[in-house]
Amino acid sequence: MKYISSVIFILIATHGGFAQCHPATSAQKVSYENVVRVLQQQFKNSMPSGNWRIFDERHSLDKLQLSNEFGRLFHVCGDRYSLTLERAAVARAREARMDSATAQADTLTQQPHSLVLSTDSVYREANPSRTQQLAQSTIDIDVEMNAGNYRLEEAMSNRFVSSFKTINVNGVPLALQVRLKPDKNGITPRPETVILLGNWKNKLSSDNRSSKMYHYSFTKGGELVENLVITIKGPLDAANEIIKQVDWRTIGDTLTK
Repeated sequence: MKYISSVIFILIATHGGFAQCHPATSAQKVSYENVVRVLQQQFKNSMPSGNWRIFDERHSLDKLQLSNEFGRLFHVCGDRYSLTLERAAVARAREARMDSATAQADTLTQQPHSLVLSTDSVYREANPSRTQQLAQSTIDIDVEMNAGNYRLEEAMSNRFVSSFKTINVNGVPLALQVRLKPDKNGITPRPETVILLGNWKNKLSSDNRSSKMYHYSFTKGGELVENLVITIKGPLDAANEIIKQVDWRTIGDTLTK
C-alpha cells in the first residue's frame, strides 16, 4: 500500500503539480526580453572592484517557454536570469590547469575544479579544502521572475536563517541581507543580498510548515513580468558595491504595473 501511495504521489506531482511548458506569447516574450536586456546592461556595467569577470550567463532569450505555475515554489520553465562572476586570478588558475591537462592528454586531470554552481553545498564535494576560497572568489546573481513568495526560511529545504536585516537601497521597495546557518555537512552558505522589485511589502509571515516568507499579491494576473527577486550570493563587500552601482529604478521600470 505504501508503494502504491508513493507511485500515486509521484504521478500527481509529475502530471498535476506542474503544468507543461509551452511557448510564450508575443507579449510575454517582449516583457521577458525587456527585463533581461536591462538586467544584462545594468549588471555588466556594475562590476565590483577586485578584478572580477563574467564566468557564465544563463537566460532564455529566443527560447522562452512558460507555464501557469507562477507563484509556486519551483519554476519548471525558463523565465529566469542568472549571472556568475569570478575573480580573474581564479579564471587564470583554472585555464592553466586545463591547458596543462590537455598537454598531458590525461583525462583524469581535466576536471574543471573551479566550476561554480549556485548551490553552495557542492563545494564540499568538489574539493573541501577550497570551500573558503571559492566562497570569496565567486558571485552568483540569480533572478526569479513573478515569484509568489520570497522564502526567507524553509525547513523543507533545510534553509535556516542565522540572521537577517533590511537594508536601504535607492529605488527598491524591499532589500535584505541574509546569513544562513551551516547545512547538515557543516558548510556555511555564502551571505545573500536580496533585492525585491515590484509591489513587495515588508511583512514577514509564517506557514504551518515552519517557513518564513514575504508574500506577493499579483495585480495583473502574472501573465507578464510583475516582480523580480534578485539574490546576490557572494562576499558582502562586493555585493554592496553592485547594489550601489545598479540603477534599480531603471530595472523596476521594465515591470508590468
